[in-house]
Amino acid sequence: MPVRIDGPCGSDILVVTRHFALRWGGAEHSLAAVVDELRTVHPSWTWSVSDGGFDPPDRLRALPLVQLLLRRSGLRRVAACFQGQLALVQSLIGPSMINGLPESVVAVYFARDVRYWDEWSNHEVGVRRTLKDLYRMVQVPLLAFFRREVRGALRRANLVVANSHFMADRIHAFCGREAVVVYPRTPIATLPLPEEAGAVGMIGDGADKGGHVLRALAVRFPEVTFRLHARQAARTPLPSNVVFAGWEADPARLYRGLRLVVVPSQVAEAYGRVALEALGHGVPVLVSRTGGLPETVPDLSWTVADYENSEAWCAAFAEAWPVAPSRREAAYTFAVAKRHLVDDQHEHLVRKILALTS
Repeated sequence: MPVRIDGPCGSDILVVTRHFALRWGGAEHSLAAVVDELRTVHPSWTWSVSDGGFDPPDRLRALPLVQLLLRRSGLRRVAACFQGQLALVQSLIGPSMINGLPESVVAVYFARDVRYWDEWSNHEVGVRRTLKDLYRMVQVPLLAFFRREVRGALRRANLVVANSHFMADRIHAFCGREAVVVYPRTPIATLPLPEEAGAVGMIGDGADKGGHVLRALAVRFPEVTFRLHARQAARTPLPSNVVFAGWEADPARLYRGLRLVVVPSQVAEAYGRVALEALGHGVPVLVSRTGGLPETVPDLSWTVADYENSEAWCAAFAEAWPVAPSRREAAYTFAVAKRHLVDDQHEHLVRKILALTS
C-alpha cells in the first residue's frame, strides 16, 4: 500500500510504474529508493504511486480504479480529486491514469519493461505454447488499447525514466520520446563473498528465463552442481545434479557457495538486476546478450550471443567455469563502480523531479 505523509505541498505529481504498490522486483525496489530520497528532501510531501499492467493480484482486483480502466471520464474525475496536493493515487492502470490527468498535474513515468507494449514473445513448448498463443489472440484488442495508452502516456509524461539504455532506445523508437536513464539500486556486499568450490546458480525456471538452458547445462556437465532458486517448484523434472533451493530474499545467503551464476533469459530483460547483484557479491555471471543484460556485466566476454541455442550456452559455460574463480575480483570491482554511477544517476533524477515542482 502507498505511504501517506501529511503536510503542505505545492504541486501535483503522479509517479507511475508497474507493481510498485507491492514492491515486486528490482525495478520497483529501485523506484522505492527514489521516492525515499525525495521524501528525505521534502518530508512534508505526500507521494503516490500507480501501477500499469493487466494482471493484478487477486486482493487488488476490487480496487475502484481498476474498474475505471476503460472509463476515461471516470479517470479524469478521479484525477481531479487530487488538485491542490501532491497526488496520492494507487491503481493498476498507470498509462490510462497519466492520459486522464489535468495538465496541471506533473507525471513522472518510470518505464521499466517492454512487456505488452513492445514485446510479447512465446518461448513455451508443447501444450503451454499453444495455450499462450490462444491467450494472446484473445488479448489482441486489449493489447492494442494498451499500446495506444502507453504511447500516449510516454508522450504526456513530464519526465520519462528508463532503467537501461536499452529501454531508453526502445522508448525512443516507440514514440520518439527521450528518457532519462537511471539504473536500479542493487545490493552490493561490503566485501565479496569468500571463494568456494561452489555450484552454479540460476534464478527462475520459466521458459522466458531459459529453463531449458539450465537442463541442457546440467546434462552436459553432470559433475557440476546447479542450484535453482525460484518461487515455485520446477514445472518439469530436474536432472539429478540440480538442487531446487526455493526463493531466497537475502542476497548474501542466495549467492553464498556459488562459483558462477547463469542468466539465460530468452526475452529482452529491461536491465537484469540479478546479474549485477551477483557481481556485487563477487560471483561472476554469464548472461544472454539481449535487452539490458549486457549493461550489467564488464564486457561482452561475459555474454552469450546465440542465447536461444543450448549448445552455444554449453560452449560458453565450458570456457567460463574453469576461469570463474579468477574473475571474482573483476566482478566485484565492476559492481562497486556501477554502484557509484547509480548513486550519481539517482541524485540527478531527484534534482530533475524537484525542478518539475518549482
